[in-house]
Amino acid sequence: MIQLISTFFVLALSIPTQGIAQPQFADITSQAGIANSLSGNQVRLGTNLAWGDYDGDGDLDLYITNWGSSISPVVSTNRLYRNNGNGSFSDVASSTGVTDTRNSIDAHWADYDNDGNLDLYVVNFSEQDQLYKNNGNGSFSRVTGSAGANVISQGSEISGAWGDFDGDGDLDFYLCKYFFRNSFFVNNGNGTFFEDAVGMQVADVRDSEHAAWGDYDLDGDLDLYVVNREQNNALYRNDGTSFTEVACALSLDNTDVGKSARWIDYDTDGDLDLFITNIGANALYRNDGNDQFVNIASGDTKSLSNSWISWSSAWGDLDADGDLDAVVANGADSQDGQVSPLLLNTGGGNFEDNTGTSGIGTSRLFGVAAGTADYDADGDLDFYLLGSRFPTYPPGQLYRNNTSGTSTVKVLPKRKDAADGIGARVRLLSGTQLQGHQVISSDSDAQEAVFGVQAGSSFTVEIIFPDGSTVTRNNVSSGTTIEIQQQ
Repeated sequence: MIQLISTFFVLALSIPTQGIAQPQFADITSQAGIANSLSGNQVRLGTNLAWGDYDGDGDLDLYITNWGSSISPVVSTNRLYRNNGNGSFSDVASSTGVTDTRNSIDAHWADYDNDGNLDLYVVNFSEQDQLYKNNGNGSFSRVTGSAGANVISQGSEISGAWGDFDGDGDLDFYLCKYFFRNSFFVNNGNGTFFEDAVGMQVADVRDSEHAAWGDYDLDGDLDLYVVNREQNNALYRNDGTSFTEVACALSLDNTDVGKSARWIDYDTDGDLDLFITNIGANALYRNDGNDQFVNIASGDTKSLSNSWISWSSAWGDLDADGDLDAVVANGADSQDGQVSPLLLNTGGGNFEDNTGTSGIGTSRLFGVAAGTADYDADGDLDFYLLGSRFPTYPPGQLYRNNTSGTSTVKVLPKRKDAADGIGARVRLLSGTQLQGHQVISSDSDAQEAVFGVQAGSSFTVEIIFPDGSTVTRNNVSSGTTIEIQQQ
């Protein structure tokens, strides 16, 4: 199983749009029907999660991957929790055909064939991955072999990342591995893929943990950051027909033992910053433009550089004040578990730990993943925190956002003909002033952009899709949820 030890930090420079009351969350895991996210009664390792509306009914469903541990190596079963629309969930993995029983370690919702339904890719460690095609009737079919995606498993797969790197309107897929070079599956546009990591010059061979797509240089195409275990990380700049590795030149190689990366605009200045969890000090690289990045975490030793073991992070405007906050999954592979904190962006380059005061549990967990989502469609962001080592530690917790006095604009971007908005950048403007900027990825967070705004105001929403096309909607009022399809 993957080892990790990390210290955590978060810093942010943000522009709050409104003063709000202390954010409040409630653990509703049991009443929602997802208390036992891990299968069986023996020792289990939960590994990852993905939020997505697979059945197209307007609310968000939850897929959770599980691992049969070395302590009790029994068959592991993943879970698909269908949102019933009334605050509860039902496990439908078996009836829908996605009860993967391998050592699953990652999962992604992505409409790979642009048929208007979210498909599911499951990454299995040292075993065959699975691509499940959504049939549009509440069921899935395995199409891994016929689609040409990871037909022959080489190395040990760890994680993946979906993105339309060539702007041709369909999603491509990067696969991180141990013990072999990474794979890059280019979408042919007809439901099949071909592998071209070597030809595209992204065949990293350094035991990669995680990858993230984002247009860091704002040139209109997606670039790729790859986190490597115990070796330099890579940033592959997209040059159109191939990639160029530039991490060292931009001082982004970050030689600690890496675990995950996220492209975020934490300071709402319009470009993408980079957050990395490491075994060692975590890093937040502020993007100053013109290929200049500064690690603003390095000077913080008070609350942001504690000796936590951080596996991953989830980002969203959880207190609805206009800037991005973080939930950090801590404690996996630690001796006694650790607290997984809620860190609120207070502006001016600071985050504040609000874990205890906001109703988030302060008990120790084997935290492995977190994902934000407005699962109850009330306009504010909730989140799921996934734990491991069940039953010694809690398997997972769903926190409902009960904060009062907030107002939001929620944007659901969709690629042309597709059910996802992967790779889109969503900008919220008041006149010409940028109020918020979020990027949609295939990671654990739901594919939605939720912006805290001043009640009674109206805004312009601008979506920049991976092919460079832009869709704009004017006069979007606070309290609005708007779905915008690429034309």
